[in-house]
Amino acid sequence: MKKIFALFVAAALGTAMFAQTTTADPTIEALNAQTAEERATQVIKIEDKYADLHPKTKSVNLELEYTPLTGEVRFYYTCMAASYDQGEAMNTAMAVYENFAKENKFKHYSYKGKDKTKYFKDDRNVRMATYVSYVVFTR
Repeated sequence: MKKIFALFVAAALGTAMFAQTTTADPTIEALNAQTAEERATQVIKIEDKYADLHPKTKSVNLELEYTPLTGEVRFYYTCMAASYDQGEAMNTAMAVYENFAKENKFKHYSYKGKDKTKYFKDDRNVRMATYVSYVVFTR
């Protein structure tokens, strides 16, 4: 019994002697200080002030899905399929990315996937097109 107690005390003293104190990382503290709402994906509706970049299309729905924790952004450009032009959608996406980078103090962005176009019919049975672009911003 005495041997078991002596081994237990020696193990406790050994771990206490070799325990290291760590200093907290400021980036981890900043992440912990953020609320769950600040870290969650945000859906941002964008006002269409880019009409000169898509002259064929008059009615456009622009939307961003932004994840602050990783810097990921998905851009959605939705319009009627008859007036959809992928070049105009790409130019609009690049202009939105530049403005978003300025507003949020990002320096660079890189594409993380191929741009995609999806066609569907809405509730009024009108054929629509959605252009989706996926990028990651870095500071």
